[in-house]
Amino acid sequence: MSEWIYQTDADNTARYVLGCITDPSAPTLIVMSINPSIGAPDNTDPTLGTIRHLSADYGYKNFIFLALYPQRATHLNELDEIANPEWTAENLKVINDILSQYPGTKIWAAWGTHIQDRWYFPVQLAKIVPIADKYGDTWMNYGPLTEAGDPRYCLYLEDGEGWSDFDMSAYLQNIEGRR
Repeated sequence: MSEWIYQTDADNTARYVLGCITDPSAPTLIVMSINPSIGAPDNTDPTLGTIRHLSADYGYKNFIFLALYPQRATHLNELDEIANPEWTAENLKVINDILSQYPGTKIWAAWGTHIQDRWYFPVQLAKIVPIADKYGDTWMNYGPLTEAGDPRYCLYLEDGEGWSDFDMSAYLQNIEGRR
């Protein structure tokens, strides 16, 4: 039996969380990506398929997908040029609520080079990191980093590349230096 965790805004233009809990006593993979697309419990998209596949391959029976920015968009050029303050505030609240339920968890950094596509993505990440720190969560990436040092986006991965610890402190300095 699977229980879905799913929260959107009233008109479904923002998604704050999507997850599947099949065994509450088993490890949960928390994924932090860039923004949500069309995925929903009754309509899984290719990104969710990759997340589900990799989580199962590495012993995670549960996964929860969170995003730096909650606006639903299939293509990044559809995203707001200026971040919606109501969405960002709610997103941080939901992230805090989810991470408080999974203290000491590994968070999969999975946004790829898209972190530079909107000025507010690094700003949001810098607000999320202290929340994760508060709960003792640590970061990891899957496969090699990009040339710029970004953790690769969760859709474009090869099986068997494996997990590595991700130095979030050094990364935040890196992306700050790129702006």
